[in-house]
Parts: sequence; structure tokens; C-alpha cells
Amino acid sequence: MKELISLDLSVNWLSGELPMSLSKLNFLSSFNVSFNSLTGRIPTSTQLQSFSESSFFGNKLCGAPLTETNGCERVKAATHTIGEKKEEDGADWGLIISILVGFVCGFWMIMGPLIVRRSWRIAYFSFVSNLRYMVYDVIHKYCCHMFSS
Repeated sequence: MKELISLDLSVNWLSGELPMSLSKLNFLSSFNVSFNSLTGRIPTSTQLQSFSESSFFGNKLCGAPLTETNGCERVKAATHTIGEKKEEDGADWGLIISILVGFVCGFWMIMGPLIVRRSWRIAYFSFVSNLRYMVYDVIHKYCCHMFSS
């Protein structure tokens, strides 16, 4: 692979960073990774820096041969914060508590009246039973209509 002459990976839905091993390719005469989802810094080698900007277009890459360097500063800032521990890395207790409160309230708003009031329980299960028969009837009529034609 060290003697690879042409590499065209454009429009392949690739994501991630360009591997550093690309800098070891010495015989490339054409190289194109445009219109993917690649991020990060372009590996430094005399070979990769000799290609035009259009070879890297449509990605969030930075470094030579690209003239826009805003992405490189963001990449540097992101790499410095990877090793640092944030206070936000733990569990979000507000979210967990709100989910539990919502579940308990929602569950008891439905089940509470069904447990306490016998008339509501009878009406609810009667409705569910009738709904089952209505769904069965609709499916039966649809299937008979489809297969009778």
C-alpha cells in the first residue's frame, strides 16, 4: 500500500479523523476525500500538503493545504478539555428525579381511580374489551375486502 498511486474516497459517508498512516504514502498522484464527514487535522507530510483544497472540500478538516484555520483552533481547544474532568460528567439528578416523579404521578393518575372506584374499573375494562372487538372487526372486514377482489 506504500506505493499507492491514486486514492479517491469522495462521497463515501466516511466519518472520523484521517489516519496518520496516510502521511506515509509517498507515491500518490491523486487524492480525494471530499464530501464526507471527516474532522480533525490533516496529517502532515509533503505528499498530502501538495494536493489542492478541493481534495478536502466538504469536511471539517483543518491544517495545510487548507487556508481556513478556524477549525484547527477548535480542534486544539477540544483536545485540551478531553483529559480534564468536568463536574457535569456525573448523573443528572434533576433529570432522574423528574422522570421518576412523572412516572409515579402518571401511573397513579390512571391506576388510582381504577383501584379505588369499582364503577370506573368496570367501565374501563368494558371499553377495552369493546375496543378489542372493534379492532378485530375492522381487520376482518379489511382482509375480507382485500382477498375477495
